[in-house]
Amino acid sequence: MAPKTVTRETSKGTCNFCKSEIDKSKMTQHLKFCKPRTAVVKSANSTEPERTRLFHIIVEGYRLPEYWMHLEVPADATLGDLDDFLRAIWLECCDHLSAFTIGKISYSSQREDMFWDYSYPGAAGESAEEDEDEEEDEEDQIDEIEVEPAELADMPFNELAAKVIEMVTAEFQADPTTLSLDEVETRLVQLLTAKLPQDAALPPEFKASTSILARLLKLGLLQSFATKDPGFGFESRERDMDVELGEVLTVGQKFSHEYDFGSTTELALKIAAEREGVLMKDEDGEPDPFFIMARNELPVIPCRVCGKPATKIAAGYYYAGYGALCDSCAKKPKNLGEFEDSFLPIVNSPRVGVCGYTGPYDPSDWEEEEYEDDEEEDEETD
Repeated sequence: MAPKTVTRETSKGTCNFCKSEIDKSKMTQHLKFCKPRTAVVKSANSTEPERTRLFHIIVEGYRLPEYWMHLEVPADATLGDLDDFLRAIWLECCDHLSAFTIGKISYSSQREDMFWDYSYPGAAGESAEEDEDEEEDEEDQIDEIEVEPAELADMPFNELAAKVIEMVTAEFQADPTTLSLDEVETRLVQLLTAKLPQDAALPPEFKASTSILARLLKLGLLQSFATKDPGFGFESRERDMDVELGEVLTVGQKFSHEYDFGSTTELALKIAAEREGVLMKDEDGEPDPFFIMARNELPVIPCRVCGKPATKIAAGYYYAGYGALCDSCAKKPKNLGEFEDSFLPIVNSPRVGVCGYTGPYDPSDWEEEEYEDDEEEDEETD
């Protein structure tokens, strides 16, 4: 008996220029020769003299390729801008962290201040008077540095990190990255104890603090923030997303995006092409920096019980199909099984059914809700 042939359903999407339904595999080629798109581009370029570099980006679910988009994005947009767009259209549910990976470098949404929360005035219940006393003691014990504190406070973070590296190298009379961890720690102890009065007793946390600082210097965290080519021979490095797409991406390059490092949604992206031209306009006639040229049609997810098209998905951290149910089957307790009696809507996103995702995110809606909540709190206080 001949084995059955399994037919894989072809993913289709709609071109936003001609409104035709096109197979996913043919969409890139279609957009090159789509007559309505060619006409729109020609018209825009003839009326607007100023042109910019534009990337054609294809993005899809890493293990869910049936979810995909073709975007046109200015090359001077930042990774942070692209991250915001992906969150708004496909991902945002609980303000999780995210990151792009380009080559061996990770560009993270993690805030800079999260790396520097070891201590601050008033932390851990300390009083302002205690903080002031400690600051006075430090001033007595440590020589003045060459840079004014006000100048340091006004420095951009990357410049500040570079200055710290420069100062440490000057004090060590050697590049700390060329020393072993033990050598870095030894030099730090020598440097810090030299700044203390001869009869001063070392605080109990001194050893632990110098060990942590030595590891930070050796691992190159400061240098990673300070330069575009941090070196140190490490396979992976981390930076923030405040970098333009055109600085780190070229045509043909593939990269990835992750949202939420607990119940992660992974995306695969590629720069398919670039052109010089004018931004496309949205429905209101305004320039759209993230123009969706084409997008997949909503995939049909079968009900896990009867196989009919599902209408809802049990919330969780698993593949959507495992918790998908149609309206009829969802009403029967026996069909719920291990799944919770709470459901998420089926939406056109690779994050469907994950965490608390319910659909596209509109920042203006969130800001309005937050504003209303603040007003209610003020009224209660009054």
